[in-house]
Amino acid sequence: MELNSLLILLEAAEYLERRDREAEHGYASVLPFDSDYSRKKTKAGTLARKSQNNRSSHNELEKHRRAKLRLYLEQLKQLVPLGPDSTRHTTLSLLKRAKMHIKKLEEQDRKALNIKEQLQREHRYLKRRLEQLSVQGMERIRTDSMGSTISTDSEQGNLTRGLLVY
Repeated sequence: MELNSLLILLEAAEYLERRDREAEHGYASVLPFDSDYSRKKTKAGTLARKSQNNRSSHNELEKHRRAKLRLYLEQLKQLVPLGPDSTRHTTLSLLKRAKMHIKKLEEQDRKALNIKEQLQREHRYLKRRLEQLSVQGMERIRTDSMGSTISTDSEQGNLTRGLLVY
């Protein structure tokens, strides 16, 4: 009940203030006070201020987004070979060249990986071959009891039988 009384008093005070203001301006008659209209007007003003704040916030965010985009495009320009055909490049042409450059780099990377795999296979083969030759070399090289003659296993067998074949 107290709240209703306060609201009625506030509305009456607003009515009197409005009537006094209008009387100062010399209006012929004073319209009856509409509290709903006053509240709607206040809400509309608040909404207009919020809308203005939202718009300015949006504009500020958009400004920062465009600045970042410009910065990224400048960085991309430094990374992508553009060629001497023109001094000013459009965003679209820059992005197309970047796409071509990326594809070229991917192809080079793929070729380098193939070469690396091929070299690794060759390295493993040569390593096995070296081990085979080392083992065969160790089996073939023998020194006689004096340590001065080098002979192979087959020559050792022939010597024990009394045969020497060259």
